[in-house]
Amino acid sequence: MGEWQWRGRGARLVVTLAALASLILGYYAGQYWQRRPLSDLSAIVYPTGQRIDAIDELTALAGADEAWRLFLVADTRAPSCAALLRHFAKVFNRLAAWPDIQANLRLSLLAYDEPDEAAIAAFTAGVSWAEVISADPQRLAQLSQKLGIAPSGTDWCGENQRTGALVSPARRRWALLPYEPAPAMARNLQRIIAFVE
Repeated sequence: MGEWQWRGRGARLVVTLAALASLILGYYAGQYWQRRPLSDLSAIVYPTGQRIDAIDELTALAGADEAWRLFLVADTRAPSCAALLRHFAKVFNRLAAWPDIQANLRLSLLAYDEPDEAAIAAFTAGVSWAEVISADPQRLAQLSQKLGIAPSGTDWCGENQRTGALVSPARRRWALLPYEPAPAMARNLQRIIAFVE
């Protein structure tokens, strides 16, 4: 009888230790997965972030709220920019798998055509995740240069103008994201933001 009780206790002890070991292993594996290196992403990632010199100007133009922003250059009159906005609707839909990130990210378009409020409302169609920043083109040119997304030519939202600069609420540039299919862009955004936070 005593030997049977010892075996029962021993079995419970082994099961308990195995459960604890799997919890600890799962925790550390999850931490590793979340913090895994970003070198395999197609984006250009700055591991410690880069402070933006024009922080006051950026805050004045984009607002001081605690949102992540993906900055792009655009002309709201260009059909290719309307198509790019539709592409980002798919990206933001994919981010629904990470609702905290989806709710805390904005697409910020530096609009060189200086649209008025009516043109901005028509362009964005009231989506909450996109903002159009309308300012003097010279001012936008200085800012986009510092963000690393300065326009080259007038092919607005064309192949050479679709790279975005990902900026944290602390006004640090963490990545330059190339244009890719929506699932890839959503994964890149999620991994970079999760890595930083």
